Amino acid sequence: MDLARMLGILVVFGVPAIIGGGLTYHIFHSWFAVILWEALVVFGAVTIAYKAAGKSAPSSH
Repeated sequence: MDLARMLGILVVFGVPAIIGGGLTYHIFHSWFAVILWEALVVFGAVTIAYKAAGKSAPSSH
C-alpha cells in the first residue's frame, strides 16, 4: 500500500476518533468508555487498512 493511501485512512479514522472520544466522554463521563471507543476505531482502521493493502489497483487497462 502506498503512503498516500495509508495517510488517507489515518485521516478518515482520526477525525471520528477525536470527535467521538470527546462525545463519548461527554455522554458517559468515563475514561474507560473513551478507551473502548478508541479501541473500536483502531480496530476498524486496521481492518480497513488490511483489506486495502490486499487489493492493489490494476497496473494497466
